[in-house]
Amino acid sequence: MFNVTSSTLKIAWKFIASHTLAVWVLALITLAVLGAGTLPQSTRLSPDEQEGWQTEWETTSYWFDTLGISDIVGSWWFAALCVILIINMTAGTIDAFLRKWAFFKGSQKHSHEAQGSGLPPEGITHFIGGSVTTAESTSRIRGTLGLLGLPLAHLGIALIVLASFWRAETGFNDYFELSVSEVFAGETSKLQRRQPLPSELDTLIQLDRVNIEVAEGDYIGELQGFFSFQHKDGLVEQEMVQSNQPLRLGNYELHTQNKFGHSAVFERILPNGSIRKLYINFTVERSEWGKPWSGQKEQAVRFDNAPLYYYMTQTNSEPPTFNLQVNKGRGVIFDGTLEPGDVADLGAYKLRYQGMVPWLGLNLALVKNVTPIFVGFVMTLLGFLLHLLIPSRRVELIIDDKGWHTRAWVASGDAAFEQKWNTWCRQRGAETA
Repeated sequence: MFNVTSSTLKIAWKFIASHTLAVWVLALITLAVLGAGTLPQSTRLSPDEQEGWQTEWETTSYWFDTLGISDIVGSWWFAALCVILIINMTAGTIDAFLRKWAFFKGSQKHSHEAQGSGLPPEGITHFIGGSVTTAESTSRIRGTLGLLGLPLAHLGIALIVLASFWRAETGFNDYFELSVSEVFAGETSKLQRRQPLPSELDTLIQLDRVNIEVAEGDYIGELQGFFSFQHKDGLVEQEMVQSNQPLRLGNYELHTQNKFGHSAVFERILPNGSIRKLYINFTVERSEWGKPWSGQKEQAVRFDNAPLYYYMTQTNSEPPTFNLQVNKGRGVIFDGTLEPGDVADLGAYKLRYQGMVPWLGLNLALVKNVTPIFVGFVMTLLGFLLHLLIPSRRVELIIDDKGWHTRAWVASGDAAFEQKWNTWCRQRGAETA
């Protein structure tokens, strides 16, 4: 059995509330945030980029996924660091306030002391609150509100960290790709993470066209998406969405991700006669935007538990062409070039090629309440102002038949009080300790 003594608890409390722990945790969080901004993150990669990353860096991507490095902000260990920081700052706030309160209440050793015969200096009696002529003991605390400064600032920072952590844990932000004339209604299958929306998307989103403006020197000027939105009440609106200008859709915001490509559009004709749309997206690198383009892609598609391996080449020509080879096992079940209207018979189903359209990479994010973070910033700012502008000082004065004796509890670095204290002591030729 462990024998937990009061000294053990004091050591543990001191460590939990220590600045050393705060510095180490902040350093680790800073490194984690830098890693999240520079290393490949699943939340920022498109499906094609994710597949390429896992194929070309199979071992590295495996360990990234295992250790939570592929989604640092959403990992358990990043959440643990945030929780430790919140506990540390809360404990540090309580500890700092208790120590300051004990100091200014006189429970700890004073910072200044002086004594003399006769009457005390006028400055001291004025600080205490009037003239003192009889034997008495009195004290005065000024700037009590300043005691709340640092604790309030600590609580503000803790609130910012807690609110940011809560937003990251409860928020929603997912990537999807939408082709021209395709409609998105919140389907989980379209989202990269395959997670359902936390609340209903009461708007149908259709991409009408994509506009790319390339500036001089082939640098990208702007990538714009023009959309039609049908709301729950049947109202249809047209809006443009571009980088850094998200569009509000009820509880969500729609962002462009500066990812663009061409999509091969098919009608998949099933044996029962039903027809479904099929979009096969090809990513276009930024350096190739606005230029003649062709792309290749390999993809495995499962149908009735039988994998079909697609080897595809899409060419941006007039008319567009699509070279398709489909293997099942070791056999080739289709190998040919399709133009709009052509049909590829794959046995399990048929594909009718309809042509090529642009697609745009988008993010759908749940709108988050930033009020707690704003309140945290206000608390932090107010706390620092209270600490800097309202210094806390306590002066105790004792008068008896031997003369006067005064002690003061003042925070180190209070230059204004030091000057006053030196003046007081010179007035009566006091002896200082």
